[in-house]
Amino acid sequence: MGFFKDVHQLNKMGKEASKNWDVNAQLSRAQGSMAQANANMAAVAARATSPVAATGTPGSATVTSARTTGQYINMQPMVALDLLVQVPGRMPMPVTVTELVDQVHLGRLLPGAVLAVKVGDRPDDLYIDWFGTV
Repeated sequence: MGFFKDVHQLNKMGKEASKNWDVNAQLSRAQGSMAQANANMAAVAARATSPVAATGTPGSATVTSARTTGQYINMQPMVALDLLVQVPGRMPMPVTVTELVDQVHLGRLLPGAVLAVKVGDRPDDLYIDWFGTV
């Protein structure tokens, strides 16, 4: 007897919850999240295919902070990185980039860690060389 009473109670709770469910607001939030994910992916793809990856000036970037954006693509998190970019002959510059990071590289994003980078004319024109050495 108790099982059917619980099922009836759950059914009643579900109907009550669906009365307050705003589908348009949910769709609007989903579209906003998708637009942000597309923008992040476009920025990552632009950095990966830019000439800076091949011809940029080698340098180093010290991680000052790293935080996930909450977006995952193919089980890989998007991470916002605050970096202090250092290139020989230039002043160190703080840069923030959003990067799709492989799971195996997440441990390298602790504050104080140093990453190999290639930099274009501007410090934010940056390519992180995950397999390079500093």
